[in-house]
Amino acid sequence: MKDLWVEKYRPKKIEEYVFKDKAQKRQVERWIAEKSIPHLLFSGGPGTGKTTLAKILCKALEVEEADVLEINASRENNVDVVRNKVVNFSQTMPWGEFKIIVLDEADYMTLHGQAALRGIMEQYHEVSRFIITCNYPNKIIPAIHSRCQVLQINALDQTEFTVRAGEILAKENVDRSEE
Repeated sequence: MKDLWVEKYRPKKIEEYVFKDKAQKRQVERWIAEKSIPHLLFSGGPGTGKTTLAKILCKALEVEEADVLEINASRENNVDVVRNKVVNFSQTMPWGEFKIIVLDEADYMTLHGQAALRGIMEQYHEVSRFIITCNYPNKIIPAIHSRCQVLQINALDQTEFTVRAGEILAKENVDRSEE
């Protein structure tokens, strides 16, 4: 079966992920070494690796699959999703040290949904960690910003992108020119 290259070549380990700088990489490596993360807010343009980094962290922290809830907040974005799915998930004890709730594209959540989320982040902070991704951080309410460590995820520079694209084309045996 043919795989989408975006999934086939998505980084799966921290060593494969390209960080914007060494300080950001050291911070992520520190969380992995400590086996814990704070609530996180990853912001940056589409396709810059926010969701990929969230998935890598879940795996690197060895969080049980049953302890990870992924929600595409651009589709499931209202207060009822937060009250039902997120609260129900957060109320149960984790299999491991903690649970992770990944809210992808949270800048599409309603203001009421974000306000409800703020309360859940406070109430269940001992057993649940949130990784929130967004393209537009200004659409995330200040109360959530203040509860998260923010990481700005930038697009790869042209040279790094070209090198990575060349590696993929070589692995797929695609003829290419330098242009």
